[in-house]
Amino acid sequence: MRRFRMSVVGVLAFVAILMAFPFQALAGNPEYLIPLDHPFAAFLESRAVAAKMGASAEFRKMEGVAVDPVNNKLYIAMTEINKSMADQEGDIQLPQNNCGIVYVADLDQNYNINALVPAVVGGPENTEDKANPCHVDAIANPDGLYVDGKGNLWIAEDSEKGHKNNVLWMWDGKTLQRFATVPVGAEVTGLHITADGTIFFNVQHPSAMNSYPYNRGVVGVVNGYKAGEPFTPLPVPTGDDMHVVKVAAGEYQVLARVGELIPQDVRGHRFGQVYRPDGSLQLVCNNPDGNMFLPVNASGSEGYLYTNYECQAGAVVKLYLRRTGNAWEVVEGENVEFKSVHGTWNNCNASVTPWNTGLTSEEYEPVALKDGWKENVAPMSDYLGRQANPYDYGWSVELMPDKTGASAQTLVAKRYAMGRRSWEMGKVMPDGKTVYMGDDGSNVVLFKFVADNAGDLSAGSLFAAKVTQQPDQSLALEWILLGSANEADIYDAIRSIELPM
Repeated sequence: MRRFRMSVVGVLAFVAILMAFPFQALAGNPEYLIPLDHPFAAFLESRAVAAKMGASAEFRKMEGVAVDPVNNKLYIAMTEINKSMADQEGDIQLPQNNCGIVYVADLDQNYNINALVPAVVGGPENTEDKANPCHVDAIANPDGLYVDGKGNLWIAEDSEKGHKNNVLWMWDGKTLQRFATVPVGAEVTGLHITADGTIFFNVQHPSAMNSYPYNRGVVGVVNGYKAGEPFTPLPVPTGDDMHVVKVAAGEYQVLARVGELIPQDVRGHRFGQVYRPDGSLQLVCNNPDGNMFLPVNASGSEGYLYTNYECQAGAVVKLYLRRTGNAWEVVEGENVEFKSVHGTWNNCNASVTPWNTGLTSEEYEPVALKDGWKENVAPMSDYLGRQANPYDYGWSVELMPDKTGASAQTLVAKRYAMGRRSWEMGKVMPDGKTVYMGDDGSNVVLFKFVADNAGDLSAGSLFAAKVTQQPDQSLALEWILLGSANEADIYDAIRSIELPM
């Protein structure tokens, strides 16, 4: 999740969202545009229905999700343990930890989890240290997660206050090691590790006072190092090192930089540019976020890299990459077309499915209350050139290169059966059916989706977790079935909603 920087219209709309969204599940009886007994309310107002059915709507800033298929572990990042997780009310009553925690869960043979246990704990916090209130040798505000082929957990920070320079860490189950640091003002986004250990990560919203090329958002990859190999950890950056990307091993290659031309794009688009369906430029987004690398050959030396741009409206850029020697060649690229799904917004973290497609995430669903709903979708109305429907946003979106060759463009589908919420990301388990999903914000819910058929996210059942806190501060989980549906019926339901004018 980024720290938002946008137009005045976007700021006003986002303020409206923040005022309503983080507490909507517990704010009495809010009047949504649909009643909570609507046949598809579990999918359109997933968090509110989950709370009504007894799920624990108390999680706080639930971010990245990662799976370790070798050791059957699931990891979930909580950027902060405060507010709704530390207010000493309800099901979750944890001690406050503003530096955050990464939780671990054991996966059973059916990819179910029944408890979250603290694994990597941030802090301790020292508020007297203005540059690094969270201890420099511990995590601060974990966000993106990934497990490499050797079972090491990689942790990317989104820390506005905890660390002056955000860090990419590697944790081997015992020791935390600082692998990379990014420039002042930036967070580490787009963490993605390929089967051969290649590490992709991005620099989101860096300060304009950093050294070129890091005075704008960049997308990049580490060359000459594979995840899991030994390295000498970096020190805390000082001086000029605070204004560039530093890696402990190999070299960081910039693949894309906001504002620069997308290679071989027939429309002449630039990285970070968001275009309306009529072809006009809406905005330039300095927030490259989730990465999805889809290899096209067995060695993984060529493939499509999809990168999210987290603004309102949002964007995804597709690049074709080819590894040449010890570096990557950007062969061609283009903006993904989202006209068929009414556009997309706040494209946040991302993942790759076991069947080699991408899942981009719409973070911060526009609050669909009867009062103020128009303001909450003002950026999307501007994008569309007509009144936007709030129920068209807040989904996981699958990106699929057309294997038939009938279309040169990426096929896109919003996966409505997985529910509508503040999508940080969804991670599909190795069974191709079970998906665990980060839900960002305060008073949010841990969700699980189980598809009817492996490799097909268009239909299935949605579950929400009821928490029982244990004396050791682990969180026992009971799963509540919210409903089962297919996306065609949910889409038809959205189209049938009469929006008050």
